[in-house]
Amino acid sequence: MKPKTLDLSVFRWIESQTSEPDRTALLSIIEALCSLAPTYRYLEVGSHLGGSLQPHVVEARCAKIFSIDPRPLEQPDDRWTYKYKFEGNSTGRMLDLLSTIPAANISKIQTFEACSWELAPESFPSPTDFAFIDGEHTNAAVVRDFISVRRFLSSAAILAFHDCYVTPSAFFKIARTLRREGLTNKFHHFPDSDIVAIVFGSTHLQEALLKLGWQEGLPFSHARIAKMLVRKHFPRVVSILGRCKNYWRGNQDAEQNPTVNA
Repeated sequence: MKPKTLDLSVFRWIESQTSEPDRTALLSIIEALCSLAPTYRYLEVGSHLGGSLQPHVVEARCAKIFSIDPRPLEQPDDRWTYKYKFEGNSTGRMLDLLSTIPAANISKIQTFEACSWELAPESFPSPTDFAFIDGEHTNAAVVRDFISVRRFLSSAAILAFHDCYVTPSAFFKIARTLRREGLTNKFHHFPDSDIVAIVFGSTHLQEALLKLGWQEGLPFSHARIAKMLVRKHFPRVVSILGRCKNYWRGNQDAEQNPTVNA
């Protein structure tokens, strides 16, 4: 059930690689946190243009923003066999784009051009209540970001991840790690989105997420994971099958709507 109070238009100024369910999920985390405290601090790994920072620069309840991004021009991605390119990737460009947003407060942004695992907790003046990992999309990097960012969290916090279907092995490994530590923290997912989250230190936050439409557990299906692996390792076959599918659809449409020659 989509909460009616969430204003998705806060994502309208800068391009963001998020779907409507993704955006609803991210905004609902803010509402969950603010049901426990009047303000929150936000940390993000992988900011690029600043698309997912938009809601926080205009949100009065957001007290501080930490943006962690080493600003690579290309990086590995488990969706493809080649590296993903980031043309003109810079912190300056991101801040310029964010500064054009009406009522944006970019003075609360603190940037780090580094990997999360290169930073110490002392690098941050205060712990984080809401962290969002959307950096390098490889299983190894997601696990490293989890281990690192976890050190920066407050006692009651939500740690979310984007594009969860790209790195399912990372989330299975994280879940095993939490179980080995004897923790009861569970993954939650937002329906139809590519976002999963872990709640730390608060049953109230877990209950708040569930009321906002989240569900317990990881959302992975074997079929979707298999589809992604085939697309990565056999791109030419996928391309040929796609062309065949379009050809078949074209013939089917022609049969259903034959042209009448005068």
